[in-house]
Amino acid sequence: MSVTRILLVEDDLADQMSFKRFVKKNALHYDYTIAGSLTEAIALLKSNTYDIILADHALGDGTAFELFPYTIATPLIFITGHGSEQTAVKALKAGAADYLSKDIDANYLKLIPITIENVLKTKATKDELTRYQLGLEALVEQRTQELETEIERRKEIEKQLRLLAITFETHESIVITDDKANIVRVNKAFSKLTGYSASEVIGKKMNLLKSGRQPPEFYKNMWQSLLKTGEFEGELWNRNKSGRVYPEYLTITAVKDDAGNTTHYVGILTDITLQKEAETEIKKLAFYDALTSLANRRLLYNRLEHELVISKRTQYYGIIIFIDLDDFKALNDTYGHHIGDELLIQVAQRLQGILRKQDTPSRFGGDEFVILIHASDMKYDLAINHAKFITQKIQYEINKVYHLDKIKHHFSCSMGFTLFPDGNLTTEQVMQQADKAMYIAKHAGKNKICFYDKGKAILL
Repeated sequence: MSVTRILLVEDDLADQMSFKRFVKKNALHYDYTIAGSLTEAIALLKSNTYDIILADHALGDGTAFELFPYTIATPLIFITGHGSEQTAVKALKAGAADYLSKDIDANYLKLIPITIENVLKTKATKDELTRYQLGLEALVEQRTQELETEIERRKEIEKQLRLLAITFETHESIVITDDKANIVRVNKAFSKLTGYSASEVIGKKMNLLKSGRQPPEFYKNMWQSLLKTGEFEGELWNRNKSGRVYPEYLTITAVKDDAGNTTHYVGILTDITLQKEAETEIKKLAFYDALTSLANRRLLYNRLEHELVISKRTQYYGIIIFIDLDDFKALNDTYGHHIGDELLIQVAQRLQGILRKQDTPSRFGGDEFVILIHASDMKYDLAINHAKFITQKIQYEINKVYHLDKIKHHFSCSMGFTLFPDGNLTTEQVMQQADKAMYIAKHAGKNKICFYDKGKAILL
C-alpha cells in the first residue's frame, strides 16, 4: 500500500498531538510532517513535495489563505475551528480542495482519511483528464500537420502529373469526378468507407452520400470555394450504404488542363468518428460526474449563470434546491464505499426520473446534490408552490426503499431551496442561500425541507 505524504500546518500543540495519536491508533499509511507556523510551512513547501496539505485556518503568524500561492500543484484541505460558512466558501473559491470544521471532541479527525481519499481521487481524475486532453491535442496537431503536408504533396503531384500521377490505392478514401461532379472513379478505401462498390457509384453524383444534416447553404459555399479557388476542405456528415451516418473530413482539389479549365475533381474522404468520440468524452469528463453521469459543479454554475441572466430579463422565477443525504457516512462505514456509490447512482436515477428535460440535476460533491429548476414561473407565489411540490416529490422518491447488495435500506434527505432572481444576487449568493437553507433543515432533524425566503429560513 502506498504511503501518503502529508504536510500538517497547525500551531496548536494539542491539535498536533491529537493528529499524531489518530494516525498511530488507526495505523494510517501517512508520512507526515508538521509545520507549527505559516513561515515554517512556506519554507517546507519550497524545498519539499507532498501529496496533500492539511492547513488550519488561523495560525500564529498568518492564515492558511497565505499558503495558496505555494500549493498550486498540491491539494489543500482547509481546516477551521471558528470560521463560518462564508470562510469555507471563500477557501474553496481561493483554491482549497475541501474543508473540515474542528469540533471540541476532535471528531473531525475521523473525516480526515475519507476526505484525503476523495481529494486524491479527484486530483487523479483531473490529472488523467489533463493528460488525455494534452495527448489528444498533440494527436490532432500531428494529424493536422500530416494532412497539410499530404495536401501540399498531392498538389505538387497534381501539378506535375495531373490525374495519372495520383497514388490512387491508399488507405485514404479517394473519389474522382468530372467537372459536373459525376463520379468517374473510386478506390477500395472509398468502397470500404461508404459500403458502395465502384459499379454502384460510377456515373452517379456524390449527393448519394448526403445525410441531410447539412443545410443547402453548406453545399452552396462549398461550390463557391471550389469555383473560386479550386479547393475546399471541411467537416460534414455523410451516410453510407447501410444507413450509418458518420462525421467526415473532406478535401476536394480541382484538376485543371493546360488552359486552366477544370477537368476533374479529386476528393479525399476521412472518417473522423474516433476523433469526434474523443472530443465528446473530454466534454463528458469536464462537465459531468463520473459516478452518476449527472452534471458536475462546473456545469451547474455555468447553467445557473445563464438562467440568472434570462430570469432577470424575463422576470420568470427559477429554483435552486440543495439536497444532502441523511446518515450517508454510516452507510459507507458499515457496508463499504461500493454500496455508498450504488446508493448515489440510484438517487441520481430517481432525480432524473422526476425532473423535466430543461431542469439540471447535479452531483455537487460527496452525498450532496443540487437541482436547478428552469425559470418558468411568472409569479412568485406560483414559483413557491412549484418549489414545494418538487421538493416534496423528491422527498417522497428518496424515502422509497433501496435494494443495495440484496439488502433493503431506507434513507431520507435534508433539503433547502431558494428562488431566483432575488434582487441583484449573484450566482454564488443564490447558491449560498439554498445551501444555508439545507443546513438549517439538516440541523432541524432528518427528512426536513427548509425554504430561504428574503432573508428568512422557513421550515416546511
